[in-house]
This record gives sequence, structure tokens and C-alpha cells, in this order.
Amino acid sequence: MPSDPRTAAALAALQGSRETFRSALAATLEDVRVYLDTHRNEAKERLAVLGAELGLVGVNHIDVGRFASLVAPEPTIAPAAHAGLRRALEVLQDVAARGDEAYVLDLPSGESLYGKTTDHLAGLGRAVGAARVAEAARAGRYRPAEHDRWLERFPFASWSQAERAVAPPVVIEVDGADLRPAGLAEFLDGGLKIVLVVRGETSPAPLVRLVTPRTFVAQVSDESALARLGAWTGPGVVGLMPASAARFVHDPAAGDALAARLAVSGVPDLDHKKRAGPFSVAQQREELEQLRALQSAAAVAAPVGTAVAATPESADPVDKLAAWLLHQADLSGV
Repeated sequence: MPSDPRTAAALAALQGSRETFRSALAATLEDVRVYLDTHRNEAKERLAVLGAELGLVGVNHIDVGRFASLVAPEPTIAPAAHAGLRRALEVLQDVAARGDEAYVLDLPSGESLYGKTTDHLAGLGRAVGAARVAEAARAGRYRPAEHDRWLERFPFASWSQAERAVAPPVVIEVDGADLRPAGLAEFLDGGLKIVLVVRGETSPAPLVRLVTPRTFVAQVSDESALARLGAWTGPGVVGLMPASAARFVHDPAAGDALAARLAVSGVPDLDHKKRAGPFSVAQQREELEQLRALQSAAAVAAPVGTAVAATPESADPVDKLAAWLLHQADLSGV
């Protein structure tokens, strides 16, 4: 069991996504196993029939297996394809045998969040590659030089839309200084869900960079958004952040309008002049301004009587001018 209780809570909330992936994996594994067993039994039956036809004398003086390869009908599966199916079955069994650790990535300090997430999903993607290998072998299209590498790693970029729909969730434990989430946008497709368990301080609103209309995105300091992420049928990411970070939830299930989707419960003041990991003070201010802009746009587009979470009014003239311009703009289609 994970040592960080937040990781355990995330795995529990994503139980549905894990079961979806496991069910697809189990069905594929069983299909390949049955196919191999069926063709193994057919081969045994052919040898038995040929042995009976040769009689006792023939069986005692002739290698029936070798003789069968010369005179028996062509097997329904070529030896190379059979070997590919066996390797695919072994990969499927290996991925299926993994426990909760299959869904947890503990990012070492200083490592690339994007690079390690790419590798982690490519490793789990071996199951997707194995399914592709099995399909090619059964269709007579299997070529070891081309397809065997899919059994070693199969990157998320190569997954089909149907394969992405049953993608396994990933819980990532990451230092705040290494939280560079923009690259994660590549993985937010289909049904893939990511939870970032952040260790230590980070920039105030890094996940605002990932907000798009059909992606669940939340920054919270508790576990309140995990159940909503688990219930959402599309892609999403939740950051379990330090208390000093901004707090917001962007939930596409709440409605089509931005005012319905976005709830901002806290935007901190940037009262320091120091970098946060890779982010300069200017970049940190940009994150907060982007979050405030989305919040203002939601307020402008909200129907009369709709409450939108507010932050304290800024005394900065630039902020006031930006707010006035947002109110003058037609943002109803945002």
C-alpha cells in the first residue's frame, strides 16, 4: 500500500478507471489464451488422426510429427505467428499480475515529469501493444521485426481512441519544484486520469495551463475533488497541492457554460519575489492572471442570479482595466 495517504485516497477514487482497464486487459488475455489453446488442440487432433491412419507399424517406424509436417494440411497458424502470440500472452499476463504499483509513479527529485510519465504509460502500453500483436498474428500480418518492439514499450501517442478510452489512471508523487504540468496535456485524452500528489511548495496555479472545455482540472489542498474526477467519463487531472496554492475546480460535467464548469475558491496574492521551481516570478503572476481572467469571463457569461466564486478586488489599475475590458467583451461563447 502507498505510504502517502493522499496516494491511497487517489487510488481509491480512481477504482472505476482501474477496473475498466483491468477488465479490458483480462478480456484480451483470455481471448489470446483460448485462441492458442484451440490451435494447440487442433494440432494434437491432426497428429492423432494421422497416427491412427498409419497404424501401429507406421507409428513405431515413422516420426509422426515430422511426417505430418509434410503431408498434413497447412496449419491454421504459422509458427512465427504462434511465437508472437505466445510472447503477447506473456506480456498480458505480466501487466495483469501487477498490483497498485502499476498505477503509481514516484517521481525522483529533479526528474522530468513529462519524460517519466511518457515512460510509465509506454510501459503499461505494452498491454496495448500485445493486443495489437495478437491481432496481427491472427490476421496473418505479423512481422517480428516490425511488431515485437510493441511488446517492449508502446507509447501513448500510438494508442487509438478506443484504447485511450480504457486507459489506466496514473497517480504521480512529485516534488513541487519539479511540477511542470504543461507537457501532461498530451496525455489528457480519452479516459486517462492523472492525480498529482505534490510534495512541498510550487508555483501558485500551474494546472490552469491545462484547462480546456472537456478536461476535468482541479487544484485542491484536500481530497475533495477526487470523487468528481473518478465520476467524470473523460480525461482529467487533479493536483493535491500545498495550502499556499490557488484552489479551483473545472468540471465539464457541471455544464457547457464556463460559469457552470469553473469554481474558484482561492487565488493567493503573490507576495514574494522568488522562483518556484522552474517558474520565474513573472510566470507565476501569469498563472494567477490567467486564473483571474477565466474567473472574470465566467462571471460575465453567467446567467443573472448565478453565483460565481470571487476573489478580493485588486487595487492595481492594470487589474481594474483588465476587468473592465472583460466586462465589455462578448464572452458568452467561451
